[in-house]
Amino acid sequence: MRRTEPGAGRRAGRYTVAFVVAAVTLTAAILGAPTGGTANAATTVDCSAGKVLTVVAHADDDLLFDGTELRKDMDAGRCVRSVVVTGGDAGMSASYWKGREAGVMASYARMAGVASTWTNGTTTAAGRTLRTVTLATDPKLSLVFMELPDGNVDGSGFAADGSQSLQKLYQGTITTMRTLTGATYSATYTLAQLEATLLAVVTAYQPTDIHTLDQKGTYGDGDHSDHHTVAYLTDAVQQQYATAHSFTGYMGYPIANLPSNLTQAQIDAKGDAFFTYAQHDGQTCASWQACSSRPEGSWLSREYTAGSTVPTTPGDPDPGTRGADVTSGATVTASAENPADGQTAAKAVDGVVSGYPDAPTAEWVAPWGGVGTWIQLAWGSPTSLGEVDLSDRPNPDDQVTGGTLTFSDGSSVSVPALDNGGAVQRVAFSARPVTWVRFTVSAVSSSTRNVGLAEIRTYAPADASTPTTPTDPTTPTDPTTPTDPTLTDVTGSATPTAAWDNPADGQTVAKAVDGVVSGYPANAAAEWVGPWGRTGVWIQLDWSRTVALQRIVLDDRPNASDQVTSGTLTFSDGSQVAVGTLPNDGSPLTVDFSARNVTWVRFTTTGVSDSTVNVGLSEIRAWAAG
Repeated sequence: MRRTEPGAGRRAGRYTVAFVVAAVTLTAAILGAPTGGTANAATTVDCSAGKVLTVVAHADDDLLFDGTELRKDMDAGRCVRSVVVTGGDAGMSASYWKGREAGVMASYARMAGVASTWTNGTTTAAGRTLRTVTLATDPKLSLVFMELPDGNVDGSGFAADGSQSLQKLYQGTITTMRTLTGATYSATYTLAQLEATLLAVVTAYQPTDIHTLDQKGTYGDGDHSDHHTVAYLTDAVQQQYATAHSFTGYMGYPIANLPSNLTQAQIDAKGDAFFTYAQHDGQTCASWQACSSRPEGSWLSREYTAGSTVPTTPGDPDPGTRGADVTSGATVTASAENPADGQTAAKAVDGVVSGYPDAPTAEWVAPWGGVGTWIQLAWGSPTSLGEVDLSDRPNPDDQVTGGTLTFSDGSSVSVPALDNGGAVQRVAFSARPVTWVRFTVSAVSSSTRNVGLAEIRTYAPADASTPTTPTDPTTPTDPTTPTDPTLTDVTGSATPTAAWDNPADGQTVAKAVDGVVSGYPANAAAEWVGPWGRTGVWIQLDWSRTVALQRIVLDDRPNASDQVTSGTLTFSDGSQVAVGTLPNDGSPLTVDFSARNVTWVRFTTTGVSDSTVNVGLSEIRAWAAG
């Protein structure tokens, strides 16, 4: 993985290429076994439990995105070889990316539970010599480093490496790509030669299982360009590999937008391996506390295969058959909540499917709550419902194992056990016009101490028009910044905070209230950016005294790629207001609402354009009466 500011997203191209795979010579191992030792020193390793070959873009990719499966393979006694295609240099010096190589070696040894003592070797594949290292204290584990340049998130590359990128090579923008300055073995590749080299590595190793990154996604979908290109190439190679094998791709950055789905033990183990690596990478976080405000914190509690969607209950209708999400038009109340820790009922409808331990303030919790605890959504006028989605708190202890949906018309629907990792449980039913729906917990696990939900969403039937309440202000009242003399701009007296920001490029949360409506590409340092953020990213304004808020003005990032298409304003009094699409050119969206006395307001993104990579705002302004 690597974190840099992307430009406009690009879409994947395909290609046709013919090549001849050259003979493969292993100078430090028996053909097909993990390499290691000095030249001509043969090593025999028992791989009878199976061989796993993982092909990733950067040194920490398998730790973050398939780390649980990686550890499972190691624990099962399988031979594991990982091919790291790029140095992950981010345009930095060799000392940085070589440190990353040392980091993944230390992490592998940590997972194996042995000393990090490695033997250098080489593999010659399709005429190119590649650096290999084998864990001397557990020779079933080995790594191959190809040391090509990092291509940047958006595939634009870095000036220090001649702006080369795998995406450019894959799409034909460049015809050759050379290894990093300082690479152990220098080489230049055409696309066909790179694919031939990977196929030669696969054929020599003879894996029973091949793992890679997201081969189903497309450039510009929020994932790193290197992730997709490596996955596309690996997919093409495995289709040409004749030996029987399984093939699995794993999603990258976008898993942050899916529910946490690992157990606490899996999260802890994944974190332990990553933090061992991170001691050698000064550009990432090396503890749970340091990662809590960064994307790594979300990635460590999730693992999804390529093409995964939020899990659904077998037999439920296809998601495409449901109607509009009407959650934002409702007022939410609950039998109990935990305002002391920010775990209020409003957090169950904030659009963020997460909770403890990943994001404790993103969930609703009823302290010491169990059977009989309830949460209710109410609308100001009859609203037609056809589905309710529920996500449990994602920690391993607290689990709802049964419940009931009760409606204002007197009807009710049973709810089965919710997934203990926070995956969405869809509950579809015949359409009914109601003014409220209540979810009541009827059963919990024996380990439950504090019942609650990460999220509850309500949907209209597929054939129903989107209902709104009479006061739903989803349409701006004025296309320009307001000059209403009855209102006062109170932004300057507020303290801004955000889910995360980008201090490395000066795109901090403070830039969203600096009075400068600008951003990338004209003035990148004048905007707030949440790197790789899409839905669920929030920014909040807090006041030390109560203010009578009546208007919020939002200016999107002005670049052509990143656009907020919907959001929610949540207030300290528990009320909410829906926000429509922000103009993509950065011009203001004015959201007026009935005055409310509050001490804070939070804007959370609930929808973004397909091309969005880094969500954010060029400006947010708050206006109060008086």
